[in-house]
Amino acid sequence: MRNIADEFDLPIMTHVQETRLQVVTGQEWYGCTPLEYLDRIGFLKPNTQLIHAIWLKPSEIEILARTGATAQHNPTSNLKVGSGLAPIRALIDGGVNISMGTDGCGSIEGTDMQNALYLGGLLHKLRGDHTKWVGAYDFYRFATMGGAKALGRGKDLGAIEVGRLADLTAYRLNGIPFTPLNDPVNQLVFSAGRSEVDMVMVDGEVILKDGRLTRVDEDKLIDEIHAAHERIGPMLTESEKDVERLLAPYERIYRRCQCIPISPDTYPARFDR
Repeated sequence: MRNIADEFDLPIMTHVQETRLQVVTGQEWYGCTPLEYLDRIGFLKPNTQLIHAIWLKPSEIEILARTGATAQHNPTSNLKVGSGLAPIRALIDGGVNISMGTDGCGSIEGTDMQNALYLGGLLHKLRGDHTKWVGAYDFYRFATMGGAKALGRGKDLGAIEVGRLADLTAYRLNGIPFTPLNDPVNQLVFSAGRSEVDMVMVDGEVILKDGRLTRVDEDKLIDEIHAAHERIGPMLTESEKDVERLLAPYERIYRRCQCIPISPDTYPARFDR
């Protein structure tokens, strides 16, 4: 994968250390954490995003900063499956690039990036003194320039500047004036939703206007999605039944891993009580 990405100048995304169990698994298989193993084999480079990156220790944050890899934050998914709280302040202070994500539909029912920004801007007030809280402007940066840099597109995406691609989303403000308490970035991160989206432009072309797609027949597309769901619905139900047989052995693996210690300087991702 690393060689192919290098040959064609492509970004890579891979899930790393979302859970404590994954850290223990790395220790059992490689004698180190998965992130340390990826560094050992030369996998970590710029344009590489580590999705989740929750269960980290200071030395691993130093690895990310040294290699130029990105930590992708997925707060909605992390809450849904109970993975824990990523050490975002430590990543910022360590000079690591951070991007935003939602994870996939296998772990979260709504892949809504707006909701990810909202939750991220609130969650990280649970850790540390208020002088170190991570707020709206941080998450706005993660979702724009942070994502652009992670994809190797830091010079043509992520900002509204002459020479960059016109990838834009416009929101309706409904006449709300800008004040110190109604800052536009706070408004975007903490209160904007899909219902306020007025227009979406990709590379200068309007693809959504007044809440409707402009390049496709939206009603026809929705009908096709419903028809596809009717076809695959029974298969999904059968698949869910099939994996139930894995629950008991997987629970034993989980409980065993809970008893295996990890590095004591790992940032706490969950409350013990």
